Amino acid sequence: MKILICTGIFPPEAGGPATYSKSLAEKLIKRGHEVVVITYVTRISSPLTGEDKGEGDFSIVRITRSWFKPWHYYKYFKSVKKHGKDADVLYAQDPVSAGYPALLASKVLKKPFLIKITGDYSWERAMGRKFTGKLIDEFQKLPSYPKPIRKMRNIQIHVAKSADGVIAPSEYLKRLIVGWGVKEKRVRVIYNSIEPIPEIPKDEARRDLGIADNEFLILSVGRNVPWKGFEVLKEVANKLVIPAQAGIQFNIKLVILNNTNRETTNKYFRAADLFVLNTGYEGFSHTILEAMSAGLPVITTNIGGNPEVIQNGVNGILVEYNNKEQIKEAILKLFNDSELRKQVARNAKQILNKYSLDRMISQTEEALARAWPA
Repeated sequence: MKILICTGIFPPEAGGPATYSKSLAEKLIKRGHEVVVITYVTRISSPLTGEDKGEGDFSIVRITRSWFKPWHYYKYFKSVKKHGKDADVLYAQDPVSAGYPALLASKVLKKPFLIKITGDYSWERAMGRKFTGKLIDEFQKLPSYPKPIRKMRNIQIHVAKSADGVIAPSEYLKRLIVGWGVKEKRVRVIYNSIEPIPEIPKDEARRDLGIADNEFLILSVGRNVPWKGFEVLKEVANKLVIPAQAGIQFNIKLVILNNTNRETTNKYFRAADLFVLNTGYEGFSHTILEAMSAGLPVITTNIGGNPEVIQNGVNGILVEYNNKEQIKEAILKLFNDSELRKQVARNAKQILNKYSLDRMISQTEEALARAWPA
């Protein structure tokens, strides 16, 4: 197949869609497909513009972002139309900045169009601009939306409904998308993959990071956005009093990583004793899987895609979002029972094959092939 991947971001820019698009392109090339990637780039942050060759022997076309969005959307559309002419299928990674111009080009070219949807872009923007304080599920039920959000929401729903197929990384997101009026048979769940956290001896990682032997290290990782619940987690950790064990008085040390480089993040995953993610929304959490792959017991919320990964009391503990008492009790339960921590971590590692890279690539390859008329 000849596949055109349309994404909003791509390395060296950071982010899930960037990492996913690069990994997908490299693996598809190795499987004998031809791949071209179209992405945006900010001239200030990267000198790369125009077209160049990726490390995996695929072409990358970079469209410079403009302060006037319709202008770079138009340039993106023109580029998709040009490079999609020889493609068998167009695969977009978001429903607005990449998905909308790619959909328009697919109509002109009469090419199959698939899209991956990893969340509600309109809700994230509404939260970021303080147009709403509602969590994502409540947001779906609002009778009306502010004008700029309504326009964005209408675009993302139109693109999702118009696509020949929609890929969602969790059953939760599939239900969300079907709730927009997208036909259920057009939405396929393909769980994302993770790269295992590199092996580093725990004592070495703690020594490098300056973590004392009597510090019980709780780690949390994520974007610094309101729904991640970091402030409540800090409050719980600051007030938490833990008993001495074997004559040693332990101290709680909470570390929250927002935009930390990969090497340091991996080291913290290996140094930590517990991973806690008090989040009000997760379509599908990579960080939870990364924590599990590092052998960490996990405490997280019973929302979004989390219950698809965590079976409460078996391979992790689920709590209510921002429920301070439940978070506190879960931390103390795992702190006081080292055998439970080990058992939970062992059970978590047993399910990781479900999220292997090869499995994700094979399922995506199949979905793209189905969209391509024989």
